[in-house]
This record gives sequence, structure tokens and C-alpha cells, in this order.
Amino acid sequence: MKITFFINNIYEKGGTEKVLSLIANALSKRYEIEIISLFKTEDKPVFNIIDKINILNIYQSKNENTAVKYLKAVWSLKKVLKHYKTDIFVVAGMKYFSIINVLLNKNIKIIAWEHFNSYIHKKYSLRWWGRVYAVNKADRIIVLTKKDKENYIKSLKCPIQKIVQIYNPMEYVKLEEEYAIHSKCIVSSGRLHPVKGFDMLVEVAEKVFNKHPDWEWHIYGEGEWREKIEKLIKEKQLEKNIILKGFSRNMNEEYTKYAFFVLTSRYEGLGMVNLEAHYAKLPIVAFDCVCGPAEIIQDGINGFLIKCFDINEMADKINLLIENQEMRINMSNSTMLDKEKFQIENIIKKWQEIIEE
Repeated sequence: MKITFFINNIYEKGGTEKVLSLIANALSKRYEIEIISLFKTEDKPVFNIIDKINILNIYQSKNENTAVKYLKAVWSLKKVLKHYKTDIFVVAGMKYFSIINVLLNKNIKIIAWEHFNSYIHKKYSLRWWGRVYAVNKADRIIVLTKKDKENYIKSLKCPIQKIVQIYNPMEYVKLEEEYAIHSKCIVSSGRLHPVKGFDMLVEVAEKVFNKHPDWEWHIYGEGEWREKIEKLIKEKQLEKNIILKGFSRNMNEEYTKYAFFVLTSRYEGLGMVNLEAHYAKLPIVAFDCVCGPAEIIQDGINGFLIKCFDINEMADKINLLIENQEMRINMSNSTMLDKEKFQIENIIKKWQEIIEE
């Protein structure tokens, strides 16, 4: 059986690209797997994809007008899919689902794989149309969280038998280091983008470092908001406390250096960074945004869920953790209470059930 995954750009550094790589690699043990990437912006993918998986690139991305680039890419995609043969076509992300549905042979089964959440979209945008088409045309829709499944059924009127909730998996990496009990560093990670709320992070940090100037806060990631965040840090005179560390290929190892993880996102799909921090046994402090944090964090047990977007409450909880080493240790010891639901073996079983069905 052949399964094809379609993605906007497998060469990017985001959570969608990482989790698709993990799922594709695991499924390739049993099925023939191919990945179609609409754009190709680097020589090779950031995340490891095993050699037996073929990657078909539709369009070499150049420095040109975004709309022109998009139209050229879709035209190229149309020519490729006209005679394309596969058994199951998985569209990773809803942005292009309506286009794929029109172009594909009707005998091919289509899975729409939601990587965001259905609460957030602009009406009549590509992502909005993708969800509308998926509800009506997809053979199955996979969503990341229970809350998003409920919203698909309630707001988008998705038939309950069509939609399946499957978590993103935690990547298994053997951790050589124990929890860093004596660390005086906080960590956050993600693309430097408005969605991730790093502007609010700087506001929270100002309140934290007024009380604890001997601590640091490290941010991993790159993006279009880097200059803005650097400017905010400088305005608050926090250059010695907030350090932008750039992109890391090995966050699992980086997390072992820190006391706890903080998520300031305005919204999430599930949040791979949350899962990675959870796996590294870090307590997590996060805004209780839609969707994701509440399905990973047990409030008061392995972290804190903060009312959106209460800067003062988040600063208070961070200060509480800084001042209470025993609480940090107890929360660290409680991070893996529900690890089974995120283990890749269990995730792949659910994928196989859908495929065989």
C-alpha cells in the first residue's frame, strides 16, 4: 500500500514538519511512503527522513512575489497530480485541502490532517475553505486535541464517524542527564512569530527579574519577529537576563539544562514544544490557550495553566517556582504520569487502524 503525505514545505523548522517526519518514518516500516513538498527552500529537510522515503518537490522557491510564487506552485502541482497514483493521500494542514481535493483522482482516499486548531481562522481564507471542504469531502479528518474534535463536530458540523483525534507523538530520545535541580534558567522555544506571544514573554520577564535578577530566560527559535523581540528586550534593559539562542537541532538535549519551561502562545494546535519539554521532565507554565496546553499540563501537578493572557498571574507562578525548589522537583517527577498517550508506538497504532480501515 502506498501512502503519500502532502506538506507546504518539508524543509522548514516547524512542529508540523517535525511530526510529519516522525510519523512518515514510523509508517515506512509497513507501507510505501512518499512525501510531496509544495515548496523546496533548502538542500535537505531539517528533520531526519529515512532514505527509503521519496521526497517529490513541486516548486523551487525563489525570492519573488508571494502571490506569484503561490500561483506558479499550484500550477506545477496540478500537472503532477493529474496522473498521480497512490492509495491514501494525507494533506498535512488545511490550507491546501480544497485545492488537493479538486486535483486528485477521485479513487484516492484522502485524509485531512489538522495541524492547527479550528477555532482560529479568517473566514473565506484558504485554511477556512480547507476545513469546509474536508468536512464534506475528506474520507477522514485527524485532529490533534479532544477540544478541537468537539469544535469540528459542533461548529463545523463534521459527522462524528469521519473525525479522529490523534495526539502528536513524543520523540523517544534517551536522556543522559537528570532534571537540573540547581538550574537558575527558564526556557521557551518556538518560531519568533506573533502567535507565540514572545512580546508578552518580555512583559512577564520584566516582573520576574525585578525580584530575581540572578536568573536567566533563554529563548530558542528564529523568525520574522526577531528584531522586534530584540528591541523589546533592549527597551526593558533585560539584555543580561533574556538570551535569544537561535534555532537548535537538538532541543531534547538543551532542555536538560533548565529549571522549567514557559509557553506564552496566543493559540496552539497541540504544541510540539510542550511535548518536548514534558518529555524532558520540565514543569511547564503556560497560558491556557486553545488548543493543547490543557491536554498536556495537569494544573498544579506538573505545571501551571494561566488565564489568557494574565501577565501578572504568569509572573506570580514563575516567581513561585523560582522560590520553591521542592515544588519544581515534585512537578518534574509528575511530568510522565500520562506518557503512554503520547508514545509514538501508540500513536502509530491509531494511524494504522485508520489506514487499514
